[in-house]
Amino acid sequence: MICRRTFLAGAAGVTALSTIGCQPAATGQMTVILDWLLNANHAALFAAQQCGAFARAGLKVKLVAPADPDSPCRLVAAGQADLAVSYGSQINMIDAAGLPLLRIATLIDTPLNTIAALGDGKIRTLADLKGKKVGISVGGVEEALLDAMLQSAGLARTDVTPVKVNYDMVTALISHQLDAAIGAYRNNEILQLRQMGQNPVVFLPEEHGVPPFDELILVARRDRLSDPRLKRFVAALRDGADALIKAPEPMWQAFAAAHPELATPLNHASWTATLPAIATDPAKLDAQRYLTFQAFALAHGIINKTMPLGQFATQLAI
Repeated sequence: MICRRTFLAGAAGVTALSTIGCQPAATGQMTVILDWLLNANHAALFAAQQCGAFARAGLKVKLVAPADPDSPCRLVAAGQADLAVSYGSQINMIDAAGLPLLRIATLIDTPLNTIAALGDGKIRTLADLKGKKVGISVGGVEEALLDAMLQSAGLARTDVTPVKVNYDMVTALISHQLDAAIGAYRNNEILQLRQMGQNPVVFLPEEHGVPPFDELILVARRDRLSDPRLKRFVAALRDGADALIKAPEPMWQAFAAAHPELATPLNHASWTATLPAIATDPAKLDAQRYLTFQAFALAHGIINKTMPLGQFATQLAI
């Protein structure tokens, strides 16, 4: 339920990220469970290690790719890790599932998800999806996004045939098993389709009935907000994001050198495409955005009741 997706191919061997080029950490061990395999969405975390920001904050941060993509939030809830990378669109589901977690920082502050179709002339508008097969990679939130986007075009979910595709949407689109798919990220699958010579038609959720949301966030246990390491971590993450934005290509070169299995044209393009979505002030919380999306989640059946903002999101004073 809480996992989202695979992302960059070739990272299957990554189980933990090493600190490359950082000063020796003083005190303060921290474990962060990634949402899945290492990818460009984690660039600010890598940059905070690479530029020495975590080390200067007295932190020795271990970034771990999960063996089970459903486990990151559960590991933090169980006290087996300090932080987890999760999804802003799923924070209300996490809370509704009874996990005592809340958002303390943002990695990616704009939506990356889309509905994509091949540019073969069959799909020009969302209304053209009527009677078509639409792939869904993950249920729950993505189904709600699809509902809202279809409604913006005067359609209902019953007007399309949903097909569960997990992580094979590009193959399914290219082979015409699908007419369109939700879950195609604008900094990955859309780029992959273009590199394959396709010209995909792309529909953005925030332009078709879905309120804006933070794509990727960091969550911690509610009862551990007084842990002084958290503020130091988020401040160091801000420094890492700043270093990344100021020198994106050198940081990519460091990333590619540290993880040569990821040094591919697609991953380089993804790195570049992700930069505009990096949260430059990770601590900053747009309270109205989170409350608006919670209302959207309630209206579309993702959750069955609302909670006070402090139950699922907070801004640390750093």
